[in-house]
Amino acid sequence: MPPLEPSAEKAFLVEVAKQQILQKLNLSERPNITHPVPRMAVANALRRLHMGKGWTDGMGHFSSWEKTESDEQGYEIISFAETEPSGLLQFQLTHTKDQAMHVLKAQLWLHLKAHENITIQIYVAGEPQVLLGQQQLGSQGSGWHTFSLMPALQNFFEHEDKTLRLELHCEGCHPNIMSLMATGSNSHQPFLVVKAKIKELGHRVAKRSLSCDQNSDLCCRKDYYVNFREIGWNDWIFKPEGYQINYCMGECPMHLAGVPGVAASFHTTVFNLVKANNIPIAGHSCCVPTQRRALSLLYFDPNSNLIKTDIPDMVVDACGCS
Repeated sequence: MPPLEPSAEKAFLVEVAKQQILQKLNLSERPNITHPVPRMAVANALRRLHMGKGWTDGMGHFSSWEKTESDEQGYEIISFAETEPSGLLQFQLTHTKDQAMHVLKAQLWLHLKAHENITIQIYVAGEPQVLLGQQQLGSQGSGWHTFSLMPALQNFFEHEDKTLRLELHCEGCHPNIMSLMATGSNSHQPFLVVKAKIKELGHRVAKRSLSCDQNSDLCCRKDYYVNFREIGWNDWIFKPEGYQINYCMGECPMHLAGVPGVAASFHTTVFNLVKANNIPIAGHSCCVPTQRRALSLLYFDPNSNLIKTDIPDMVVDACGCS
């Protein structure tokens, strides 16, 4: 069978990139964004969270992930509320029961126009009157306010419910709390922010970096860039603009055999698929990734929640012989 033509090779690698991203995000297909969140609301939420006004009240800043264990994947979720005149907020949150999600921080953000002394209280709808949080506002309290929802969010993710309903009560509001909220403003839409980690089972093999000479036939890294706009994915992937799908290829002479590498990974899958589809590589190569890094994604899930996650070990930086 002859090698694939460049156009066929491109289509093949694009399809591999699509399937692997969906698999890592636990999605069976790309989200169909039928009710997109207003870009003004998204921009305002991101601006508030990443310009030093994120995790307030002693909770620190909502920033990039600290270095974690390789079997943990971090998520930052921004979910925009569906509001009702009664003061009920609904959030559609996606999670799977076969994953152990550990909620680190959770906050509700409300933009309120306070002109008198009031007390805002947050409850979970349909449950006994358990107070999640409250805040007293003075007559000069107009603007954005945050309410911690821990440990309520941890309890929520431990059950199969996917709709979180919060009741807002207000002491001193006339006629009710909804009169203080700018519900008609796209930029002032209430939103929920969750920072969590998912524990993935399985062990990792020790890695060792080994650079290669790109001008030789020896084991080296082959680079290919997938542009999300070109493949029609920019409507649900907010950032980055594309994915560097690198894989390892080339000869591994006897004197290089036995150099430690990572035997089981996404990139080994790509390598095997490349061989199966007759993309030219050395016939008996054992060239594998030895250094990898995470792919950071900011994307909309099927419920139009904005999620930031770092998918471990998705980008190959160096290759070696196993």
